[in-house]
Amino acid sequence: MIHDVPSSSPRSKRKNASFLWAFTAFSVLSFSGGCSYFDPPPFSGNEVKWADRSILFREVERHPHALEGQHVILGGVIISVKREGLLGQVDVREYPLGKELHPDHDKPSMGTFEILTDEPLPEDRYKAGRDVEVMGTVTSPVKRKLLDGTEKVIPVIRAHHIHAAAPPPPPMPYDEMMGPMDGGFGGFGGGMYPGMMPGMGFPGFF
Repeated sequence: MIHDVPSSSPRSKRKNASFLWAFTAFSVLSFSGGCSYFDPPPFSGNEVKWADRSILFREVERHPHALEGQHVILGGVIISVKREGLLGQVDVREYPLGKELHPDHDKPSMGTFEILTDEPLPEDRYKAGRDVEVMGTVTSPVKRKLLDGTEKVIPVIRAHHIHAAAPPPPPMPYDEMMGPMDGGFGGFGGGMYPGMMPGMGFPGFF
């Protein structure tokens, strides 16, 4: 005699559907959070073609006058930022650029240079200690007095485009990510319910 297999109850189906929806949403949020720290190249491929990538910083530092008018891409760490009217000045400790055109801190710095730009310099991005990349034109160098009283010629780049990574977003509160205690993902909140394992946040994990 063949017996019909009893179908799942509507309540069980709703529970399973809610769990699948919650697990999928959690996975997407986790993946998105991990990817948010990936910093893409600062300039597009077409923009990079505008510059002569064969010109390195050491050449600009040694022969700034000879290279005036050349288009280069440089980067480093911001030392200071000055904003005067529509023109901004960014002093940079140079670091060689890596494959993705971001400063490579594992390599030694070759010196300092100055960026002049009329682009906006948001204070949350452009401040001391932040990485910066610039695509621009080599212009007349300037003399700077060092702490020991000596003067040094500093290369100057007139920015065609300047880039500094946005600050990372603040940590998302647990309750906001998982939903309120009385709702959220299918009625599951950020708290613990019977049948949940610590750290899982979802029912059905035993």
